[in-house]
Amino acid sequence: MMTRRDSDPLAIAARVTFLSVIALVTFASLAPVRWVPHPLYSFHLEHFAAFYVMAVAMAAARYRAHLNRVLLDAVILASLLEGVRAFTPAHQLSAAEDWIADVGGALAALVPVLVGDFRRTFGHEPEGPALVDESPTASI
Repeated sequence: MMTRRDSDPLAIAARVTFLSVIALVTFASLAPVRWVPHPLYSFHLEHFAAFYVMAVAMAAARYRAHLNRVLLDAVILASLLEGVRAFTPAHQLSAAEDWIADVGGALAALVPVLVGDFRRTFGHEPEGPALVDESPTASI
């Protein structure tokens, strides 16, 4: 298995991509509504998609951090952004719903990897013939 260094071009690209995504998500969250294009027809879907991409970029950039920590950091970032947005008049009513969409996007991105890690801890099923219970009570 190949081990990459922190100075590897892919590691640097992952960190640059993550910082770019964070800047774009922050700008899209805090900028006036007319400054940001809305390619999706639902604001909540846009929040979900933004935090899905942000969580994947964060997991790639923070390759040494455990995914639970990455997920916690994504929730903290969502809380901070939606907390700031709650003080802007245009976004006061939807801040809680947007926060739920943000956290849902981060969960959708990272939970499959966490479940895969959990499943890997059990190893593989033993190979060979299936065990059959031949006791007299087995057929009842």
